[in-house]
Amino acid sequence: MKLKLNIFTVGVACISLMLAFATPSCSKGDTFTLPAPKPENEVIPDDGDDTGGGGGGGGGEDTGTHCKDIGQTPVILAYYTENSTALPDVTLLTHINYAHGRFKNPSTGDGGIVISGTSLMQKVIALKEVNPRLKVMLMIGGWGIKADGFSMMARDADKRTEFCQSVKSLLDEYGLDGVDIDWEYPTYSAEGTGASTQDKGNFNLVLKELRETLGTSKIISFASSASAKYVDWPVAIQYIDYVNVMTYDMGNAPNGHNSPLYRSAKFNHRSCDESIELHLAAGIPLTRMNLGVPFYGKAEKNPSESSKVYDYEVNYNEMYDILHNNWYKKRSLDVTGKNNRAWDDVAKVPFLTDNLGRNLLSYDDPESVSWKGRYVVEKKLLGAMFWEYRHDDSNQSLLKALVSAVYGKNTVMDE
Repeated sequence: MKLKLNIFTVGVACISLMLAFATPSCSKGDTFTLPAPKPENEVIPDDGDDTGGGGGGGGGEDTGTHCKDIGQTPVILAYYTENSTALPDVTLLTHINYAHGRFKNPSTGDGGIVISGTSLMQKVIALKEVNPRLKVMLMIGGWGIKADGFSMMARDADKRTEFCQSVKSLLDEYGLDGVDIDWEYPTYSAEGTGASTQDKGNFNLVLKELRETLGTSKIISFASSASAKYVDWPVAIQYIDYVNVMTYDMGNAPNGHNSPLYRSAKFNHRSCDESIELHLAAGIPLTRMNLGVPFYGKAEKNPSESSKVYDYEVNYNEMYDILHNNWYKKRSLDVTGKNNRAWDDVAKVPFLTDNLGRNLLSYDDPESVSWKGRYVVEKKLLGAMFWEYRHDDSNQSLLKALVSAVYGKNTVMDE
């Protein structure tokens, strides 16, 4: 296919595809088949131990102690941070993970948890008046040093108890529906994060005590690496209600896609579908997984100054100017000839190229998000989650495409 595309042609094609996907059914249609065909003679690189840390095989059994009411399904879950300005449209959401809760003393893991922006969080919780079925959870942790404190807490019995009691106190005080644990990642020291080879076992102790402390009226979820590594899943899933699978950050330009639905020979690395299968093999039922959808794209991480066009991360709300006005970074950079939209029909994602066809930015748009939403339905997953709410455009194009594909209508609420 030609990589340099006329903007008008692309616009017409995108609109046609979005209309075609507007009312997906729960049964397989003629235009959608699982799984997607694999390229012939593809070579899957050795990525280490992809067993996910447990031998659950076949999806495991739905046993253990869990929340009695995890909320409306299919799940449409937004990560929403204290940096947001506009309140979320809860007619398009079933769940919100409010971020961030973090350790008061990250270097030692004690002192309990503190929340950033409690006044904003209370406004989000108040939106239950608009959508009474909405669930609002507290997200604790994040990438790298933002997860500092977990390992130090998990290895100490007194600190584990202090952590669990602190979480319960915050959930009760603010009327939150549960907690999302975003420990990225047990046993792995990212950006200098404290870690231990004993993290997997210690994490199980945390989860067990947390469930005992919260009982069955609160949700416990976990944000999991696309590799399904780092967690002893057969034990952990006994206490975790569902898993938010971070099926993004799996590649970046120029040699990869951020979040390919299927593995493509064009950029040969892990896909969303493979990540879901890894979690299934590790012992997590499909009905307890949310597919991760990125509302941002990935360019080259450390380009030379002479070759740099886009920052490493580009939010979707920047894409209209890039595609239609030839401007980037609030009209400070002309990207004419470096903003050609291309489409990988195996991976089901778009990417931007220059006039020579080189991948400059891998991202998601309404077309690719529609494919991901339809995958959720066809695969019979619990639902979808996305990072993060404020990265969508002012029309909420990505979120609306996701809701339309999963629910077959323009809202998650009863009409």
